[in-house]
Amino acid sequence: MVDLVKIGRLSSADADRRRMLARYYANMSESDRLEAHRTAGLLVRSMRGGEIMDEAFFYSTFMRALGQMYFDRQETLNRKNALTGEQAVAISQKRLASFRSAKKDRLHKRRAKKSQLISIQYLELIKKLRADGLSWRDCADYLFKYHKKKISHQYLKEIYEKNVSKEESDEK
Repeated sequence: MVDLVKIGRLSSADADRRRMLARYYANMSESDRLEAHRTAGLLVRSMRGGEIMDEAFFYSTFMRALGQMYFDRQETLNRKNALTGEQAVAISQKRLASFRSAKKDRLHKRRAKKSQLISIQYLELIKKLRADGLSWRDCADYLFKYHKKKISHQYLKEIYEKNVSKEESDEK
């Protein structure tokens, strides 16, 4: 059973704050995530011997590290006038890395879903259309017009070739 009292006491954060810190962690770049784990490791070492080191202890120290990183970033952003050029560049690089990471995750999920849809639902139709002599662009237009699925002709070709090569290798 999860000891919420211990987690609250060790992390110095209530459930809402921990939820916010989890979202903050999800939007971090890889380098910031590594920094968060490094900071949590340092906190664990500094608190050694005082508490039973169970999952609640490690979770709490991790939340504490995230809270510290969040506070530091907010404090830096709030004193914009006191920023040096190097600090401003570092902040913008971290923001850009975080943005790219989140965008890449969203794009990957969307493309994987589309790829799966093409592979399962429309592959046989695309084979038939290609056998009838339609171009990739025409196949994409056909899917859009009659099935309301907007897929670029290049991506359609890429997924089709990947699936056909997979089928050929399975047959051998």
